[in-house]
Amino acid sequence: MNEFFTSLACRGNAAFEGAVVDGREFWSLLSGPARPLDAIAASGFPMPELLYPYTRGRFRPETGVPAISHMALPALTATPDALHDDLACTVPGWPARPAADQYLALFAELAGRLGGCVVVERSGASLAFLPALRAMFPEARFVHLSRSGPACAMSMSRHIGFRTLLLRTEAMTLLGLTSPFQIGPEHAASLPQHLAHLAGDVDCELVMRSAIPLAAFGTFWSGLITQGVDQLLQLPADRRMALSYEDILDAPEHHLAQLAAFAGAEPHPAWLSDAAASIVRTDRPPVTDPDTRAACAPGELALERQNRLLSTAAPA
Repeated sequence: MNEFFTSLACRGNAAFEGAVVDGREFWSLLSGPARPLDAIAASGFPMPELLYPYTRGRFRPETGVPAISHMALPALTATPDALHDDLACTVPGWPARPAADQYLALFAELAGRLGGCVVVERSGASLAFLPALRAMFPEARFVHLSRSGPACAMSMSRHIGFRTLLLRTEAMTLLGLTSPFQIGPEHAASLPQHLAHLAGDVDCELVMRSAIPLAAFGTFWSGLITQGVDQLLQLPADRRMALSYEDILDAPEHHLAQLAAFAGAEPHPAWLSDAAASIVRTDRPPVTDPDTRAACAPGELALERQNRLLSTAAPA
C-alpha cells in the first residue's frame, strides 16, 4: 500500500481519528481529493511517488484526483481507474464499524482481488503517524527503515513534498494547530508572508524558491527520528524491526530477505534478485555542511540508541 496513509493524511486528521464510520463515509475519505497532492501533480515540480497516469487517466488534478489514486492504487495495478471503480461499487455498502476495521476490510478486499497474502503499508516520514497506527492496529508489525540524517536532509531539500511539509509544519506551529493539513484559507491573515500561500492551494513554484537552509531539513529529520524511536521502542520485541538504508545498499538480497520474513512473506529468489535488489540505488552523495550535521546529531544519537537496544533484545 504505497504512500496510503500519507495520501489520506493530506485530507486532514480524519484518517487517524478511529471513529465509527459507515462504508459511504469511509469511501468518501478514500476517494475525496487530496488538495496538496493535486497542487503538486498540476505543477511543474512533480514528485516521483505520484504514479497516477495524469495525462491519460480519467481524473485531473485541477478538478481533484481521489486520494487513494495518486500513489496507492497505481502501485498495485496498471489500471488504477478500473480498481477505483470496483472499490466504489463495493466499499460504500459496508456496515458502520471503527475506522481500523474498515481499513482491515479494505486491505483484505485488495489482497483478495490481487492475490496477495501480506499487506505492507509504506509511507515516507510515517514515523509521525506511529502513535495513531499503534492505537488502530495493535497486532501490526512495524519496520523502521532509516537513512543517514545528512543524506536525508539533502534528499528532502530537493523534494517538493518535503519542502511543502516543512513549510506547513512551520505554519502549523505558528498557528497552534496539531496537523500541517489543518491549515485553511481562514489562516492566511495570521501567517507571515512567506507562509501565507499555504492557506490555499500550494504554490509549488514559491515552495521551490523558498530559501530554506539545509540544516532546517536536518532539524526536521531529527525531530521525526527522536519521537519515532521512542514510540518504536515501546512496541513488543516481536513486532518491531529496524533496517538501515545503507545496509540495504551493501547487501540488498540479505536484508530484503529479512524484511520479507519479518512481514510473513516468502522471500522468493526471483523477487530478491530481480524485482527488488536490482532497483536499489547505490549513489551516496556526501554531506559535509557542519550546520546540517549538527542539526542531524540528535536523530543520529536516537538511531544509535534504537539499534543498540534492538540488538540487545534480539534472540541469540
